[in-house]
Amino acid sequence: MERIALYRKYRPHNFVNLVGQDYIKTTLVNAIKSHHISHAYLFSGPRGTGKTSTARLMAKALNCQNLIDDHDPCNECEFCVDINEGRLIDMIEIDAASNRGIDEVRDLKEKINFAPTRAKYKVYVIDEVHMMTREAFNALLKTLEEPPPHVYFILATTEIHKIPDTIISRCQRFDFKRISRKALMTRLSYIAQAEKIEAEDKTFEAISKYADGGLRDAIGLFEQLTVDGKLEFEKVKDVLGVSDLSLLDSLYEALMTKDTKNALKIIHELHDQGSDLKKFIHEFVDNLRNKMIESVFESDSARTANLMNIIEIFQDAQSKLQLVSIPQLPLEIAVIKLAGPVEAGTEIADGAKKKVEKIAEKVEKKVDKKVEKTTEERVHKAIEDTGAITFELPSLKENWPRITERIKAPSLRLSLKNAVPVELGESDLTIQFETRFHRDKVMEHDHRIELEAVIKDVTGKPVKILSIVKELEIKSVVDEALNIFGGEVVD
Repeated sequence: MERIALYRKYRPHNFVNLVGQDYIKTTLVNAIKSHHISHAYLFSGPRGTGKTSTARLMAKALNCQNLIDDHDPCNECEFCVDINEGRLIDMIEIDAASNRGIDEVRDLKEKINFAPTRAKYKVYVIDEVHMMTREAFNALLKTLEEPPPHVYFILATTEIHKIPDTIISRCQRFDFKRISRKALMTRLSYIAQAEKIEAEDKTFEAISKYADGGLRDAIGLFEQLTVDGKLEFEKVKDVLGVSDLSLLDSLYEALMTKDTKNALKIIHELHDQGSDLKKFIHEFVDNLRNKMIESVFESDSARTANLMNIIEIFQDAQSKLQLVSIPQLPLEIAVIKLAGPVEAGTEIADGAKKKVEKIAEKVEKKVDKKVEKTTEERVHKAIEDTGAITFELPSLKENWPRITERIKAPSLRLSLKNAVPVELGESDLTIQFETRFHRDKVMEHDHRIELEAVIKDVTGKPVKILSIVKELEIKSVVDEALNIFGGEVVD
């Protein structure tokens, strides 16, 4: 059997398993129970937060023959099974990114009056609806306002600001929020147990933090980083560039207790491990931010002021990180500023503190001068390099790293890392992948749309992404083996 991606396998098949959208779940369940279901819904929110899954749940709830507790699909009747397997003819999923014109909407309007083929209701799910043209939106307006009684619409978008107010006013709108890290961790832990995957809790925490509220991305990374039934933190840390969470807490404790020696030891440990110091500071400041907000709610003004000071000093260190020859130097200066010099007796400590402050002042002046000089050099280099990325194969190949840097989805960036553009048509670009896994990841609807949008943004031309998987050069491998070991190929 064909292997099913985990994010599809663990897509919620009932409202009980819909993660992180409690208000939306409660409102929709009540509407189903009371039979007050709107004929047009608009689901907006970040990618991977459950919009399409909720649309399918609604389609099942409308057509299920054996609702559980008057609202939850049974997942056993013929309609539930057909929707789960994507073969119910009366549930029509439309990709507005590919079918965005007025002709498609006219076709929809012509067919909408026909009664459902098998199910009780027709359900139209229009994904990425913000991609439709203005003319298509205008053609859809009347249908949304007065649809036939056997038809329901569910529109989904990640960019609500691009939807005309006339469309929004004809729909019942639900805003999906980013899923909390706690909810993401709980879901990943459940999947690990169900799939018998060995994993530490801190791997779930690292992936959940990196996924930034997107359950689909979190599950995708979880699957991608699992090897031989194991998910190891060291691999997660290396691939995602995240820091050991215990070091964040250790550095914070060292600063709070003025333990300069231990704080500097942590900085040196990070540097020796080859950690991304800029990423570490980002995570450390994010950790401090959470503590600062917590102190505000606790009305602890002294702690709030102290945390604000630490945040400012480390943000300053981050801005200078790329501009010094010794990468850990800005962090060391930040630590000494906050914790003071290592104590060695009161008088010696006072003298040492003054010396350190003078050294720090001199170093900062040098750094500031270098910042100024480097900034000027960067401006001149930017002026020299302003040649835009052109819609030509050599330019796309040469600038591929620059293009992929603009990708927001972490799992998409990872899968594009070893891909390469190989063929360019008038409006389509073929990309070659090392493995089928990465090809399939990039060609997922949302990922493909994001990549096409980035390429259009940098080249100014719309593009359709095509893909191929690199064929193994088996013959050359055999020839090489024969050269090494001798012998001949026999039938």
